Order: sequence, then structure tokens, then C-alpha cells
Amino acid sequence: MTRPEDPQAADLSQLTRISLDTDHPICQVCGQPLHEGDDITAYAYCAAGDPAYAIGYIMCGSDVHEHPTVFTRGVREYVLTGHIGTCSNTHTQSTTYVLLNPTAVVTSPTTTAEPHVHPDAPTPRSPTQPTQQEPTPLLTAVREHARSDGGSPREGSE
Repeated sequence: MTRPEDPQAADLSQLTRISLDTDHPICQVCGQPLHEGDDITAYAYCAAGDPAYAIGYIMCGSDVHEHPTVFTRGVREYVLTGHIGTCSNTHTQSTTYVLLNPTAVVTSPTTTAEPHVHPDAPTPRSPTQPTQQEPTPLLTAVREHARSDGGSPREGSE
């Protein structure tokens, strides 16, 4: 019996050069304008039965902001790191911002709302900033605060 093609590899192939669907990319969290070449973290999703992924939001840097860690059953979701590129259409004289070199940090398949954190995913951080002043990194938030029912952490657990 042959193994089907690796679904994550197929997804990442589809997510490479996916449109960020904005003419003016900015970080959803801090409002920082983003430009071609900037590192970003992006949330991509594809509802069961849909043929293509869409970008739900983008944030500056590679895993520098805390963001929602609740995932949805019936939707294939990724938190990706990568950088912004552009794709030009000479016929329409337009430029589209796209995600380049996506690396999966967190995956949530359609069959569950449980996230899968990729242990080997790069999440570079600036060593010059003290850790106590930085927001909770995505991987920490997912490991420590995510609940499968989407609720907030239990009282007294923090």
C-alpha cells in the first residue's frame, strides 16, 4: 500500500507565495507598517471542503507577539513564520504582497481544535531584550494556555 503525499508539504507548497490580501501590510497587534523583506508571523486557514488557503492576519517579526491560540474544528489552520515578498503583474501594472518561505510553527487539522506545536520550528528572538519585558512567545502561550474548548485558563492556574 502506498502512502499518500505528505499533507503538510502539500499545504506549505500551496502557502508559498500566497497573497497577504492587503495593499498596506501592517502588524495586527502593534500597527507597525510592514515592507518587502520583513519577517512576519501569519495565520493561514482553509475550511474543510475549500480548495485554497487564505491569510487571516499577519504580525511583525517571527513569533514576537502573543496572539490567539484558539483553533477551530473543521478548519485546517497554520501559524507560519516567513517574510514578505512581492509579486508583480505587468499586464495590470499591479503588485501583490505575498508570503515567502513559510515555516509551520503551529498546525491544527480539520478533525480537532487541538494545536500541534512543531518542536523544530525556528522562532528567532532578539537576545538583546530582557525576557521579562517581552510578550509571551507563541510557543509558550500554546503550550501553557491553550484549552481544547477555547476557554480561558482555569482560575488559580497562573
